[in-house]
Amino acid sequence: MKIAKLALAAWALLAWPATAQNAGPPAAGDRYSIPSSVSPQAAARLKLIYDYIRSHPTPPKKPASVAEWDQMRASADAFSISLFQPIIDATKATLVDDRIGNIPVLRARPAGWKPTGQTILYIHGGGYVAGSARSTAADAAVMAAATGTEVISIDYTVAPHARWQAVTDEILAVWQALLKSGADPRSVGIFGGSAGGGLTAGSVLKMRDKGMPLPGALYLMSPWSDITATGDTIGTLAAAEPFLTSESLGWDADLYVDPKDQKHPYVSPVYGDYSKPFPPTLILVGTREIFLSHAVRQYQAIRSGGHEAVLDVYEGMLHGFPSLFTDTPEGRTAIARAADFFKSHLGQTAAAK
Repeated sequence: MKIAKLALAAWALLAWPATAQNAGPPAAGDRYSIPSSVSPQAAARLKLIYDYIRSHPTPPKKPASVAEWDQMRASADAFSISLFQPIIDATKATLVDDRIGNIPVLRARPAGWKPTGQTILYIHGGGYVAGSARSTAADAAVMAAATGTEVISIDYTVAPHARWQAVTDEILAVWQALLKSGADPRSVGIFGGSAGGGLTAGSVLKMRDKGMPLPGALYLMSPWSDITATGDTIGTLAAAEPFLTSESLGWDADLYVDPKDQKHPYVSPVYGDYSKPFPPTLILVGTREIFLSHAVRQYQAIRSGGHEAVLDVYEGMLHGFPSLFTDTPEGRTAIARAADFFKSHLGQTAAAK
């Protein structure tokens, strides 16, 4: 429980500014109610998170300059790096800074790790304007411990310093460098959360369109798969969502990509062409998040092309919950399913898929 008390504050800060905007008295539908249908452990965790949000009712303020965006991100990252450390320590993973394809990365290696020929890439969230490989290292460390595989977190450049064309190019630069070093693409998985989930799917579409080999499997956690604020639950779950709002997400989206390009498949992969090859994909989402529609639509888009996709939905869970719920049945199940998905797909031959 101590880990959760420390880490939930960082998680809430990374959800800025929607956390602040939604703080205060519950709206109609009570976004801070705790479902009786979740486990007792999850209920206790949700109470901690909701109590924290209620106690920080600072009104949101959109940064007015590049310097203010940088200040926001630096404050959130420094806070998160410190407060998420207990989760990383619990995994006993080792973190190693490196560069691949001239892009900074963070390698998370599980205890006793030895090279196996398999690798997992991680693309962090943060609304394309915040987060870093270090501040989100808990996700990488948890996955490394669960799979026994090295996880490489890509420290891509966030907006306003880079926009979608450059960011997806950075992801592809790491991919190309891995392949050039001798990695078998079928033995490499990619996962990402929130904006990182959308970036994972969008970057793989770009890889495919450029004729590159594709990874063996994908895992999308609460993916921001459509940054145009389109989807049923953007509205229907607005009163139940404790973190995200269309208004604050719109600030981030416009900083990352011009409105005229926001339906580009590399930006909003729900609009991609899945009649062509695409890797097996596991999609996780909670019933308490407005991104539920994104997950459903992404799942249906992939299945429409005849590809393997699994939609893994969790009762009462929040946006990107697994790493904060590692000691709950819901978190353990989600992490185990993701690890099993990678283990069952990575290294398979094309004929076996």
